[in-house]
Amino acid sequence: MSRMIRLIGIFALGFVFAAAPSFAEKSATPADPAGVDAGSDATPAADSAPALSLEGDAVSAPAEPAPAAPPALKPITITFSGEVASVAAAENPPMITIQDRYGVKKEISVPSEAKITAGTASKALADLKGGDKVTVEYTYDVATGKRTAQTITVGEAATAGS
Repeated sequence: MSRMIRLIGIFALGFVFAAAPSFAEKSATPADPAGVDAGSDATPAADSAPALSLEGDAVSAPAEPAPAAPPALKPITITFSGEVASVAAAENPPMITIQDRYGVKKEISVPSEAKITAGTASKALADLKGGDKVTVEYTYDVATGKRTAQTITVGEAATAGS
């Protein structure tokens, strides 16, 4: 008896799956151009995704919106302490290379408006020499990767930040 019930169950299950149209059959059946079956009272939703247009053999998708512009990259201010590795005061723009205690070297441009101080006294870029301990506050332009000095502090006070 149990075999017979199983056999009937399998037959009924097979019949249900055979009677239901597959996904491929559903998409192959002709539909109303508006996307609504002829016998249905429903109207297509106005906010639904746009339909593909078929022109001849070509299929064209709706145009994609333009990508949003990336946010503007703003310069950031960084403080870096170490020893002067080299000074290129004659270059355009003038450059200074600083090496920290880990051996990391950073090349920083020094514009004429940058403040260079040793204690309370002002100094010129040409006064700096290799081995001087300095703390440089500079802006890093994220878009271009350029470093521009704002202030350079020379002397023992500079070693506190390193």
